[in-house]
Amino acid sequence: MDTSVADILVSHAEPVARLFGGLSTPTRLRILGLTIGRPLTVKELVILLRMTQPHICRQLQLLCELNLLIRASAGAGGRADCYKANEPLVQMAVDMARYSFNTNSDS
Repeated sequence: MDTSVADILVSHAEPVARLFGGLSTPTRLRILGLTIGRPLTVKELVILLRMTQPHICRQLQLLCELNLLIRASAGAGGRADCYKANEPLVQMAVDMARYSFNTNSDS
């Protein structure tokens, strides 16, 4: 039996708010966008986003904790760990945003 939306929002308000908070900064959204379809290392993200490594690492940690980003183990040849978007979950968030944009533009 599926739990109703109202029940989830009432009984799981804190984790739901944390998930949406994870999507609330341009930096985290850019990281997710950059890692759709191509895993990237911390170094690559630092270069692409022109931000410090500690800042990028904090964002990656939060996104991984929320299951929005997946950490892939180091590959052959000593390649550093890579990060890739959890595409199904990110796609749902983008669909929700798109729906919100379309609904608001109809007003």
